Amino acid sequence: MPGIRSPLGVKVTGPLLTAASPETRAQLLGAAVALSVPRGAPILAQEAEADRLFLLLQGSVGLSTAEEGGAATMVEILSPGEAFPISAVLLRTAHPVAAVALAPCRLLAIPAEEVRAAAMGDSGLMQAALEQMTRQWRLLVDQVVDLKTRDATQRAARFLARRLGTARGAVDIPEPRGAIAARLGMTPESLSRALHGLEAAGLLRLHGRRVDVPDRAALLRVSAPRAGGASQAARRV
Repeated sequence: MPGIRSPLGVKVTGPLLTAASPETRAQLLGAAVALSVPRGAPILAQEAEADRLFLLLQGSVGLSTAEEGGAATMVEILSPGEAFPISAVLLRTAHPVAAVALAPCRLLAIPAEEVRAAAMGDSGLMQAALEQMTRQWRLLVDQVVDLKTRDATQRAARFLARRLGTARGAVDIPEPRGAIAARLGMTPESLSRALHGLEAAGLLRLHGRRVDVPDRAALLRVSAPRAGGASQAARRV
């Protein structure tokens, strides 16, 4: 994906600003503030006003939600190039989930009013924003399907396969294992068993925060849902 050098001296990647006109892009980058956020630090509070749009340049961000008095539930993990919270910024609503740095992060924060004004006058930017909101919605639907049709091992295999864009190679996992387990709807113990089971089957090799995948296609075959997947998932997680 092409990168853009901002006036702040950081390289900006991702479809949102790439789709904007050079004039719009310069305007938004001129209003942006660069942030460095350590692992575990909060970025957004649930139900807080969406007064800024964040562009994730480096690191990993977890989106979670919690009922009053309850434990947080991991909803999604964002990778570099993603922007959040797009829908809340454009619609002037509170952010429905909390955001926390799962790994050391570098971000750009752009005032929400600047983003709204730019989107109204730049069709490329607006289309890119709508496309990212659609992708995020599809990911949420995908999670529901995962929980209903795949067991813990299948979900872990699919998660790794989706992070690997080539036929074979290494998958970096900068996030805590507990955050990944929560994202996949299982306990950390279930995730550990699933990963070691895949390793025993020769489908991956574990090296701390890196996972080597010799054959992505084989990992995808393992992740394919089987009949009765929902009942298997209920027993294993």
